[in-house]
Amino acid sequence: MAVFGYHVIAMQYFSDDAKAVPEFLFGAGNSGVALFFILSGFVLTWSSMPGDKSASFWYRRVARIWPLHVVAVGLAGIVSVSVVPAIRTDDPWALLSNLFLVNSWHQDWWQAGNPVSWSLACEAFFYALFPLLIRLLRSLRKNGLLVVGLAMLGCLGLSPVIAELAHRSLSGYSWPPLRLPEFVIGIVLALLMRHGEWRGPRLAPAIVIAAIGYFLPALLAPIGPAPINTTMISDIDLAALIAAIARRDLQQQPSALARPLLIKLGQVSFAFYLVHLLTIQLVASAWPDDHPHLPLVPGLGLALLSFACALGVAFALHHFVELKAQRFLMSRLRVRQDIRRGLLNDARTSEANAQAPPPR
Repeated sequence: MAVFGYHVIAMQYFSDDAKAVPEFLFGAGNSGVALFFILSGFVLTWSSMPGDKSASFWYRRVARIWPLHVVAVGLAGIVSVSVVPAIRTDDPWALLSNLFLVNSWHQDWWQAGNPVSWSLACEAFFYALFPLLIRLLRSLRKNGLLVVGLAMLGCLGLSPVIAELAHRSLSGYSWPPLRLPEFVIGIVLALLMRHGEWRGPRLAPAIVIAAIGYFLPALLAPIGPAPINTTMISDIDLAALIAAIARRDLQQQPSALARPLLIKLGQVSFAFYLVHLLTIQLVASAWPDDHPHLPLVPGLGLALLSFACALGVAFALHHFVELKAQRFLMSRLRVRQDIRRGLLNDARTSEANAQAPPPR
């Protein structure tokens, strides 16, 4: 929702006189991507087992995100050649890089294909490293994990400097290595909770802290450039919020997030993320310059229309593409695993028979 509101503002749904409130509410909406990166590291770590094979993990990740990503890139291509030429990718290599989720490594291509899928390119890099990262970090205890977490926060604070000093133009926002610390923070957070070593705030204070971190850029805007790295503060707040919610689940305390409607929205959120900007741009294309510039109330109505359309498309893609493709690919994995187990059992049986004494 935060990212959706952020992109509604970016597409100038509101006139200059009407955008103050939307900008205050959603001006920091891109922090939703940071939440996604931290949560991704947390959930993958929480669900991982010591005996997991790297190849199986990578296959499951491909089955989870790639089919729907390919369809979304196709939809973006249709939209770009028919209604919204501003997002058209003319360079075939840039389009191919987006298809295989490596476009964020090249600054000029970071929004090629489907513009929002640059974050999936970062996630693909995280997935590639996860088996190694989890083996290294799983062996650490509390103090070691805290050192790693603090080091990652330091890297986040220095990311603009690192991007500035790089030998070529890099973005601290979209270049995968500079977003990796957020993913690692999620891993560290999950391991601390597994060890029973997390002593962060409970849910009510965590919500307040996260809200302060979210609105801090808007609160500091009137006095000029922020004297502190608000992105790093936001990441700390988001990590504390994720841990607080997870702890309530572990303690089996009631949560509004466990309601069936919110669970269903969570299930379609990946599809919604992939198509929401395309929908926002499609709706805005009805205006001559693709920017509605409406008063507050009509702008809100148009934003709600865009949201409803994006949600409808997301439900369809979730049920008819995402779930079906994932089930098909996972069934293929299970078949291969069953065949492998069968061959292994046959080999063990043959070996046992060979070593057994001959019958009398």
